[in-house]
Amino acid sequence: MHSIDLFIQQYFASVRTAGLTEVMYLVSTLFNFSIYFVLLSVCIALLICCIRNIRYMLLFVASLIAGGIIVYILKIILNVPRPEDAVYVAFGQSLPSYHAALVTIFFVMLMYIFDDYFPSLPRIIFNSICTSIILVVSFSRVYLGVHWFSDVIIGILLGSVISYCAIVVFRHVIE
Repeated sequence: MHSIDLFIQQYFASVRTAGLTEVMYLVSTLFNFSIYFVLLSVCIALLICCIRNIRYMLLFVASLIAGGIIVYILKIILNVPRPEDAVYVAFGQSLPSYHAALVTIFFVMLMYIFDDYFPSLPRIIFNSICTSIILVVSFSRVYLGVHWFSDVIIGILLGSVISYCAIVVFRHVIE
């Protein structure tokens, strides 16, 4: 996998443009662990509570918190360094990608929570938008050179597993 990571990293380093780099930085910044992400999450959680109910809100919040903790612990245990040709400095270790895991949890939970809320066509559109955001945010991390391609793939897979486990627990305990 390392040779694929190097190839992809070198490719993006050779094709970066100032405009696309700025767009990717903004996309990536939306899901930094910052006050903006916390406020976005709180607003979405309140919206979920109003539209669905408090149980779904708790599922959303608990899965994000659990995901953040799991990713943090895995970064310490795995201790994989970041690529050296990053566009900007990112703190911590590389594997798994925090952004990829958390954006996956964020939007998979939204897709699950609103699955039976929307009729067929709006649900397809909503799910397509959610999936696209997961891919764009994850892609931005590789484009900016702060993650290896494998970090992002593992982050998406980890976010999917955490989401699945949260949904299973939710169905058995809360529903």
